[in-house]
Amino acid sequence: MTQSSFWRIHGRTAIIIGAVVSLAGAWIFGQLNLKTDVAKYLDDAIPNATFQLVSSKPSEGQYLYSATANGTQIGWVTAGKGQGYGGPMVVMVAWTMDGTITNLQVPELKETPVWYARLNKPLGDFSSYFSQYIGRTFSDPFTLGTDIDATTGATRSSIGVAQGVYGGRLLLAEQLGKPYVGPPQQIKIGPEEILLIVALVLVIAFRMIPGLKQKRWPRYVMLMFGLAVFGVWSSAMLSLINFVVFPIGYAPSIFTNPFLYIMVFGVLLLALTVGKNFWCFWICPFSALQEGVHFLGGSQVRPVSRLQLALRNSRYVILWAVVMLVFIFRSPQLAVYEPWNTVFSLQGNLAQWLLLGSVLGIGLFIYNFWCHYLCPVGATMDIVLKIRTWAVNTYGRLTAGSAGGNRIG
Repeated sequence: MTQSSFWRIHGRTAIIIGAVVSLAGAWIFGQLNLKTDVAKYLDDAIPNATFQLVSSKPSEGQYLYSATANGTQIGWVTAGKGQGYGGPMVVMVAWTMDGTITNLQVPELKETPVWYARLNKPLGDFSSYFSQYIGRTFSDPFTLGTDIDATTGATRSSIGVAQGVYGGRLLLAEQLGKPYVGPPQQIKIGPEEILLIVALVLVIAFRMIPGLKQKRWPRYVMLMFGLAVFGVWSSAMLSLINFVVFPIGYAPSIFTNPFLYIMVFGVLLLALTVGKNFWCFWICPFSALQEGVHFLGGSQVRPVSRLQLALRNSRYVILWAVVMLVFIFRSPQLAVYEPWNTVFSLQGNLAQWLLLGSVLGIGLFIYNFWCHYLCPVGATMDIVLKIRTWAVNTYGRLTAGSAGGNRIG
């Protein structure tokens, strides 16, 4: 067999195996280099002091240090771990001897700077989100929405900081002989979660009910619904980062972010059971925006030629490269490059605005340009559907073979 014939017959399989093996290697490399040294941040929490580790729960990222100056203990420093939008963050808190917060810092995080910066802006009666914690004691609940106000547009970052404070406080409360027992966590279903469930149910109905699935208007209704609710109103869309936080262990708690779990696992489970992508081209707000721009452009160019269809494979190359980087550096924020983060939050750096302008500009002439050629979410969903098809076909062949063997026997 010549080299050219080998690649013609087995090339696709070889590429898939190579991609899977390289991603597994990147994941292992990232796991082996997972180290966090909170001791180097102690001096910034309480300057000019010496520190001694009193208690810790390394598996949960919680550490308690005593702070001493001139031979006298002057306070405590706790380190706690929280899960932000881009991954884990280390939250350092300085406390007085009786457990009152005097300083709070987040020296280690993986958040996207432009959104994390919102936490430093004035919030109600406070100079910033962080200033709400100063003066509170270890016995305070630190409950977001009740005791602590989250920053609009940076809710996941706000939750991460709150978790870090909460985790460190647990060790301090035990040290002071007053273990903190907070209320049991409950999954809170709010308007976003309800509207997401409604959207998924409607799409299922529109795509599965015989009298509706042949109509065109249901898709346009759902695109407008997605644009209004998950784009303009909440800026909560299915993004590559929503997928990659799970394999590297950075997913937030289902108690603090049920929307993420409904969105990711709802769409994935529907794809695996029904064999259809219920997000792309139906609910995705950016897809709706692109179709609107293309309508204004009046062009009819669609990816139907052999070259255009071949270029759609660029999505898989981009997806592989980004996930490789995320696994190696254990930094989910590297997956935050999709243009919808910029257009719906109106926040982004120069490169992100240029990408958005380029995508929408090309979209005037090429139908759903981003979706067809660049979107990592679309590529991910296509891979899921291909895996399902392969599994169904393999099961069918095995079943048919077994039945044939039984008849012969």
